[in-house]
Amino acid sequence: MIYLGRPERPMPPPRPPMGPPRPAIQRQRQPAGQNILNHFRDSDGNLDIDKITTTAQQVGKLYGQVSPLITKFTKR
Repeated sequence: MIYLGRPERPMPPPRPPMGPPRPAIQRQRQPAGQNILNHFRDSDGNLDIDKITTTAQQVGKLYGQVSPLITKFTKR
């Protein structure tokens, strides 16, 4: 929308690319559960129970910190 009395600003010129284009990387799709579990594997490919437990504890602490804020906004 153009307002009367206000000069129209010119469009800035397009930016040049930041470098040479990168070739597209094609990955094989894995099921979502497989992808998440890969983060919890050790160097031998076995599930690392300590890493899973530590992550679950961190998620629990985060939920404890955030849940009061969420309930405060959902009660409105």
